Amino acid sequence: MATRIWTAVLTIPIFLTVIYSGGIYLKIALAVLTLIGLYEFSRLYQQQAFWDYLAPAGLSLLYLAYNGLYSSFLWVWFVLQLIYLLIRATFTTHRPLSQMWHMVAVFYIVGLFSFLWLVNVEYGFLWTLFGIAITWATDTGAYFTGLSLGRSKMAPKISPHKTWEGAIGGALAAALAASGFARYLEPPLIALLLLGVCLSIAGQMGDLVESAIKRERAVKDSGKILPGHGGILDRFDSLLFVLPLLYLFLKYLTDWF
Repeated sequence: MATRIWTAVLTIPIFLTVIYSGGIYLKIALAVLTLIGLYEFSRLYQQQAFWDYLAPAGLSLLYLAYNGLYSSFLWVWFVLQLIYLLIRATFTTHRPLSQMWHMVAVFYIVGLFSFLWLVNVEYGFLWTLFGIAITWATDTGAYFTGLSLGRSKMAPKISPHKTWEGAIGGALAAALAASGFARYLEPPLIALLLLGVCLSIAGQMGDLVESAIKRERAVKDSGKILPGHGGILDRFDSLLFVLPLLYLFLKYLTDWF
């Protein structure tokens, strides 16, 4: 626990400073994070990864996000990188479908990470901080509530230590964190509370998905780059599900309130 706390104390200020600074600093940070994430994901399969696919596909998807080309070029990008992967796998392994995990890695890691850039650039640091605060509040609330009150297992085959009591505690902590932004953000308090709970649920689903991936591949952590936390995927699994939902709310649902 001490190692986990010290890692958080040292890395959180750097992480938030980079996001606040934005621009080239955030672009470089996201590129580094996604490449590390792709490396961690490739290690789960314990076989040779097609880095001539992973790196160009991942970085080009980030480029689309950086330049606001998602809507106009995303389908072209999708078709081209799919064709390349299928051809590459066909002539290398003769089993193209067995290599589809490469595409899953790009969408799961780079595609979801790119929403950190999109939320921050289009809606500002405060909304990005809102999503991060909800995620951290959920993790903290779920951990301590589950530790003290947890009795009913939520998904024992995926994550034996997660309980329904912990999940509820995480959602309540997220709502409390959301209320702290009421005076700084335009949506009314009730909308922020509901959004906080929805994002909390999304974050907990992201945590379970990553736990299921690790259980499927029979590993404990995705990596060791963050002492006490594991890898990049271990630390950001919840946030990867929170940010796309937050972006969807900001882009399409804010006019309702």
